[in-house]
Parts: sequence; structure tokens; C-alpha cells
Amino acid sequence: MKTVDRYIIRQFLLNFVILLAVFVLLIVVVDVALNFDEFLKANRGRGVVIGFISTVIDYYGPMIPFLYVFFSGLIVVAAMGFTYAALARHGELNAIVSSGVSMHRIAMPIVVVGFLLNLLSIPNQEYIIPLLANKIIRSKGQVGRETVRPFEIYYAVDSHRNLLSAGAFDATKQTLEDVAILERSEEGLARRRITARQAVWDESGQRWQLYGGVGVERELDISELEADVTATPHAVEYFKTSLSPAVLLAQREAFYPRLLSIQQLHELSRNPVVDTTSIRQIMWSRFSLLVMNLLVLVMGLPFFLLREPANMLLQGVKAAVVCLGAWAAGLVMLQLGVGEMNPVMTAWLPVILYLPVSAGLLMWVKT
Repeated sequence: MKTVDRYIIRQFLLNFVILLAVFVLLIVVVDVALNFDEFLKANRGRGVVIGFISTVIDYYGPMIPFLYVFFSGLIVVAAMGFTYAALARHGELNAIVSSGVSMHRIAMPIVVVGFLLNLLSIPNQEYIIPLLANKIIRSKGQVGRETVRPFEIYYAVDSHRNLLSAGAFDATKQTLEDVAILERSEEGLARRRITARQAVWDESGQRWQLYGGVGVERELDISELEADVTATPHAVEYFKTSLSPAVLLAQREAFYPRLLSIQQLHELSRNPVVDTTSIRQIMWSRFSLLVMNLLVLVMGLPFFLLREPANMLLQGVKAAVVCLGAWAAGLVMLQLGVGEMNPVMTAWLPVILYLPVSAGLLMWVKT
């Protein structure tokens, strides 16, 4: 049986690699065709052909690891379908069954290898995608940059209700230009205004190091509702705040946290400004997605593991409807969440729903 296992696994892996390459190529070709003008505009004088190709590679290259995580579950199911359809078409599946091997045993190598292929998403998400996160969130017009182009910040609120504004935030250099900070009291009244030419993030001190920082105090008398502005401004060297570059980027790009590692998400969740509920859901979704993909694979098995001759094309269409629908619905649940539910429960909801369905379909197989 080990020889048969190796044969099935070899055919399965070959189909997986081919389908993955075709799928990624199809996405790139379709998207390039729809956004041809934007890629031409992003070409920065390197020749029409060479510049266009390098622009496409620069944009889609960092996205390939993310596409693998997002679509690997679906491609595994498709590779399973092609593998068993080929075995049935050549009569090999009937020959194996006639030798006394059960259908569940025939399914085992693909279930195990399929799970391992999905499991590759974990090191992918932990070590590769976080390094490429800044490039992945770029728009097509920002190709050639290391991350999104600098953007303005208007009155970002930190954990102490202070307001931060800047003429430009550069995520690559982790700097702010033309900084204006309004420190407020617990009652929300202005306590001090700080302006600076530039600010550079100090990770060890969790603060912005200010260059040309000038502060103007306001002494407040809450009982009399009066404010006395200090006549002489004073130098300010730093501003300690929860508004780190990661937080500012996450507030600007809602998809950014999904590209971070578990450790980075854990550090981000400790920031009082960030929505910890959504961060916890993202963290648990990393693991629930693996189980969901496995259950979707199991859902597709009964359509191909048949003892009687059948139209494999028709069976493939049935499997596509069931598996594609379950996969898409599961991703929607993982991405959007469900109201005020516990984030852990929300992350595992697709697994809870699909577990009895996949078990029922698997029992349907005639061994």
C-alpha cells in the first residue's frame, strides 16, 4: 500500500503545483489587463517592456506568499478532485478498491498531505508575509516604493486622549513631518500645544523623538473656567504616546494587521488605542483557517470516492459547488466577524458549523 500511497501523493502534489501556478498566473494576467494604464504610469523610465515587466513583478512578487495563504485550501481541494478523477478515468481507483482497500484508506494520503500543504501557511504568515507587509498594502500607483507613500495624519487620538497631527507620516523611515500635538487633561481640555519640525520614533522608549520641538503651556483653572497661556515657549525633546508607527499604519490601512505575525499582533493588542477584539479574532483565525480548509477538503471527498462508475465531470461540478460555497462562506465569517460574539468563538465558527457536515458526508462514502 505504501507504493500506492506514494503514487497518489506524487500525482496530487503535481496537480497542486500546476494548479497553484495557473491560478496565480491567471490572477496576475487578469488584474494586469484590467489595470494596464496604472502599471504603465508606475513605470519610472526603465524602458517600456523591461520597465513594465519589472513593475508587475515588484507589485505581485510580494503578494504570492499571501495568495498562497488565502487560496491554498481551495487549490488543495481542486488538486484532490483532479487526482481522483484521473485515477477513476484510468480504472486505477477500481483496481485499488478490488484489492480490498477501503475508500477511507485511499483518502488518507491526500488528507494528510493536503493538511501539510495548508500547514505551510503558518511559517508563511509568521516569517515571510510580515517582512513583505509594507509592500503588500501598496496600491498599484505606489509600485517602486518600499511601502505606502507618506500620508497626512489628522487628530489621531492616543490612550491619554492627546491629539496628534502631522503633515506627512513616512512608514519606511518611521518619521513625522510638521508635527502638531495637543496634550489634553482628563476633562478633555487643552493643557499644552507642541509643534515640531520632525519626529522620529524611538522603539525602546515607545515615544516620538522631536526635532525643533516647542511647547506652549496652558495653566487651567477648572473651577473658574479660565486659561492662562505661558508667555515663553519651552523646548520639548520627546512625546511619549501609544500612537506608534504600527498603530498609525493600522488605522490608515485596515488590512495591515492581518499581515503581521502572532508576536506582532500580540504586541499590537497591548496598545490601548487598538481594537483588541479584532486582533484576537485575527490571531485565532490563523489556526481555525487550517482546520476549516481540512474540513472543506473532507467535504469534497465523497463526490470522487465512488465504487460505481460515474460521470466525473458532473461529480466535479457538484464538489465545486459544495466546496467553493463552504470555503467562501467560511472566509467571509473569518474576515467580517459576527456582531458582538466572543472573538475566539467567531474565529472558530466555520469549524463548528462544518464539522458535522463534513462528518456526515464522509460517512456517506461506501467503504
